[in-house]
Amino acid sequence: MTIRKSIFIIIPVHNRKQTTLKCLETLMQNGDLKRYQAVVVDDGSTDGTEASIHQQYPEVIVLRGNGNLWWTGAIALGMDYAYKQGAEYFIWLNDDCIPQPNALSCLVEFCQKQPQSLTGSACYLAESNALHESGALGRQRLAAKPGEVVTVDEMSGHCVCLPASVVKQIGLPDTRRFPHYHGDSMYVLKATRSGFSAFILGDSRIDHADLLKSQVQHFIIPSKLERLQDKTLISTFKAAFLNQKSLYFLPTQFYYYREKYGVTKGIPIFLAKVLLWLIQWLQSHLRLMRLSA
Repeated sequence: MTIRKSIFIIIPVHNRKQTTLKCLETLMQNGDLKRYQAVVVDDGSTDGTEASIHQQYPEVIVLRGNGNLWWTGAIALGMDYAYKQGAEYFIWLNDDCIPQPNALSCLVEFCQKQPQSLTGSACYLAESNALHESGALGRQRLAAKPGEVVTVDEMSGHCVCLPASVVKQIGLPDTRRFPHYHGDSMYVLKATRSGFSAFILGDSRIDHADLLKSQVQHFIIPSKLERLQDKTLISTFKAAFLNQKSLYFLPTQFYYYREKYGVTKGIPIFLAKVLLWLIQWLQSHLRLMRLSA
């Protein structure tokens, strides 16, 4: 087995210890903890995640956050650390994404054969075994079936391999404008616009364990600890559009459409999207109110 400690797996985590430990267990079983250096960026977990990692996987490096890094900040911190350690490649990996055997090595080997390339895994939903469209080329969402190599210009950050040269050329991900969502896709888009190529590899498979939140209603449904009657019009609006952890966080969406399409096209598209989201939000809010009646 070839040891490549200049390749760093960067795993952002927060308060889901069992999910994180399952991810690390899978990496151990697949041999990836021996092939590569794993770095867990623990953004202020209070559930004992860090202590459990140190106890069960002492070879894994844990970097601490204060709870305000979000996804992009955690990834940027991990990339910065790995870059300073002499990394040749980074692998972004979300802890709720379970790589199949050889999934990571498939990404790395492709990148090594084609310099200036970024590669992402084909993402399957674990419960339904459905293939998820985890990349895009322009406005077309794309996925890669087994045996396929699909060219994209942006990708979700579920499991992505990047050469360290990308940091030298375009810097680290933008934590200010894209603190959580779109930190991944906009970084890949910036890389492809700077001369890199990006691909989804159908032979590199990950299974996504959780619900992929993509609709407005996913971000206003109350948790088990909340009461439906506490969901006022203002609170559901804030949850959908003013919460950094929401896909529909308005500042991030504004920057996304402006950067992707330019000011002339991007801002009108953004405004049209906002109108559509507002309708979806109001419909979802009214459904919640009917449930609480």
